[in-house]
Amino acid sequence: MKYLQQKPMKKILIISLSFLAIASCSGEKSTPLLYEVTKQNFTVNVPAKGELFAAKATVISAPISRQGPQNISWLAPEFSHVKKGDVIARFDGEAMEIKSKDRLNELSITEQDIIEKKGMLNRELDSINQDIGMVGKERSFAEKFSIEDVRIRSKLEILDSLQNTQYLGSKEEYLYWKNDSFSASSSGDMGLLEMKRSQSKSKLKQLSDGLSKLEVKAPHDGLLAYKANWRGEKPRAGQSLWPGQKIAELPDISNMKVKLFVLESEAINLAIDKSVTFSLYAYADKIFKGKVETVAPFPTSIKRGDPQKYFEVIVLLAEQNTRLFVPGRKLHANIEIMATSKKIIVPLQSVFVEEKQSFVYVYENGNYTSTPVTLGQASLSHVEILSGLKEGQKIALTNKEHS
Repeated sequence: MKYLQQKPMKKILIISLSFLAIASCSGEKSTPLLYEVTKQNFTVNVPAKGELFAAKATVISAPISRQGPQNISWLAPEFSHVKKGDVIARFDGEAMEIKSKDRLNELSITEQDIIEKKGMLNRELDSINQDIGMVGKERSFAEKFSIEDVRIRSKLEILDSLQNTQYLGSKEEYLYWKNDSFSASSSGDMGLLEMKRSQSKSKLKQLSDGLSKLEVKAPHDGLLAYKANWRGEKPRAGQSLWPGQKIAELPDISNMKVKLFVLESEAINLAIDKSVTFSLYAYADKIFKGKVETVAPFPTSIKRGDPQKYFEVIVLLAEQNTRLFVPGRKLHANIEIMATSKKIIVPLQSVFVEEKQSFVYVYENGNYTSTPVTLGQASLSHVEILSGLKEGQKIALTNKEHS
């Protein structure tokens, strides 16, 4: 049984004992350490630490943005009552303002490039169109006044006139092709510039949206409680937060619960519906009650760099107190594993195990007898005896085989 080994503990379970009788025989050379078996009041409570939290709360997160993490420049005081529309957090927008100015400059440059490109393309197209018009007129003139009568012109002159007409026709076709080709290429160049302008406008809009979301406002009235991260750190001015990261909550303080952390080595028989009593560190003289709602299936670390592990226990409160119950308030609690009752109990150090059988050394008339016992509920210091011992018997507190 794992509770039979004695280990140094920072805390001990609360044990209500009427008395512990240690008998000694002063006439012997070696004085035996004995324990007289009696029925005593026995209570098993598991200590725990924790805090209050709201069962329902509106989560406040960092604004969704494509600009990456943003730095907090200001936060409203924690646990202050905020109204709908009140600013809860404000982020530093200097970096986005600089980027916005850069994008605006890029957009202006792109707009100027488009104007210059359009002017250059129009001039080139006008020049080509002028050439087409002039060549067209020359070709029409050549065709109209072409004389092919050998009686009037020599054959060489006639051939030269035909060749000139064909040349003008070919030149006109080339100019039309050049016009179409230049129009296509210029359309591609303008498309690239238009795409660049569109990208600049899109980035500028994103930055503008980001700048408009630098202030996080309360969606409704409530008590402001900041959310701690996995390291237990709450948001602070100057801290960098990712888009969508939780900042705070507006809890419903009319429905509070308790979150407890039980040290793994002290987690004895935790179960649902166990009674819980707790007191707030801020009001140590007031005792409150509740019942275990859930117990985590396995322990986890709760503090960075701390190897100790704890079971998380959620407690339903017997009554609500909107004046004292504030989210995040620290508390100390006791989980009642076994209510106070009369039991035959003995110190754990007097019980020994061999081949999975628990036994004690019963002392009688100067002799020790190994006596099997059946164990019941155990704490970190004592264990209940269900059978094997009766009141009035004396048992050894040490292993007599190694005495």
